[in-house]
Amino acid sequence: MLARCILPVAALVFSTTSTFAQVHLTETPKPGDTDRFTIELNVSGNLIVLQEGKRQEIKLTARSRHVLAEKTLAVADGMPSRSVRLYEDAAASVLIGSDKDDHSLPTDRRLFVAARTAEGLFCYCPAGPVTREELDLVSEHFDPHCLAGLLPGKAVGLGDTWPISNPAAHAACLFDGLVKHSLTGKLTAQKDGIAEFAITGTAEGIENGAKVNLVIEAAGKFHVESGRVVELVWKQTDDREQGPASPASKLDATVTLKREKLAQEPKEFVPPVAEPTPAATQLRFADPKGRYQFTCPREWHITGQTDEHLVLRLIDHGEFLAQATISAWRKADPGKHTTVEEFKKAIGESPGWKPSRVIEDGEVPLGGGRWLYRLIAEGKLEEQPAIQVFQLLAGPQGDQVAITLTLRPEKVKSLDSRDLHLIKAIELGKK
Repeated sequence: MLARCILPVAALVFSTTSTFAQVHLTETPKPGDTDRFTIELNVSGNLIVLQEGKRQEIKLTARSRHVLAEKTLAVADGMPSRSVRLYEDAAASVLIGSDKDDHSLPTDRRLFVAARTAEGLFCYCPAGPVTREELDLVSEHFDPHCLAGLLPGKAVGLGDTWPISNPAAHAACLFDGLVKHSLTGKLTAQKDGIAEFAITGTAEGIENGAKVNLVIEAAGKFHVESGRVVELVWKQTDDREQGPASPASKLDATVTLKREKLAQEPKEFVPPVAEPTPAATQLRFADPKGRYQFTCPREWHITGQTDEHLVLRLIDHGEFLAQATISAWRKADPGKHTTVEEFKKAIGESPGWKPSRVIEDGEVPLGGGRWLYRLIAEGKLEEQPAIQVFQLLAGPQGDQVAITLTLRPEKVKSLDSRDLHLIKAIELGKK
């Protein structure tokens, strides 16, 4: 009796599967393609930090929304490799514990160029330097470049699966470097000219020097007639270790992407976007109280900020090299500055610092009415071997800041003169 019930059903299933029409899941991007994307992100989870030697979890929630027009400029690996993007809307709100931060793009920083590289997504604004927050807004949302790479590039039937390529996984996961992955696609349904597919699996990579493990479940819709992915819901659990510029975290994230064809190319896309100038690849920072501002290479990451101090870490290809602390210093009369003796006395009161020898001690000529005193010493900081560079920078109107650089002795060669370039870029007083 049981066999008579099952066999007709099995025959029906076999018949349905075998006659299911195959569909060509292929998207062929080319230079000049223009699209409009709406990308929304919701994140929840915990940051994991050590406080007084104990592991603490701090709740994090975040939301972001991006609406952008995109024009493909170049193609590689079957996916756009370089594009120009105009952001109609770009905003993010992050709540960490009870601290809330809201970020958006200013009106003069809405046109960006985005390129897939071996070291991850590289974005720059042709108009000039951006802040770290502005750069994060455009480089840390889901990258539409990967969409064509999520498809098999051939005809498949219901239930058929395919492996996701390394370049597509690299772009979809927003890694700086991909270690390994098991992402697999599967055709799950076809109806009314829409083919539905799923992407599942795990991925491991490096981001900002931290190891990241992802578990991914995604579902997309492919418009058969136009040959384009038009919707994608990408869900991932994100488990990352502590990095040189970020704490460990365990997060759940959901991306909802919708795509439509642009009827008309935005006027901002003409003339063609030029290659980046050195200034366009820099970051900018302005002290909220107007005491100083500067531009610097992207290797400098802000890791702490108070009314009186700004803490930056120099991270080169994921390696932590040095930490710089910029401190507001009392203003002197125009044309004057704190004396070397006074500054040395303050250095001698640095907590936990025990110098053993002086490497360099003297003024550094800058010109333009600016004065820089620099003292480099080797010793121990909190009983650990260290080199500290103490510097006092003064401007012609008496504005002053102190810059303390800390690094391990073996990192001196890698540091080269990048700390001095940072200091020379500091402009004192209101711009």
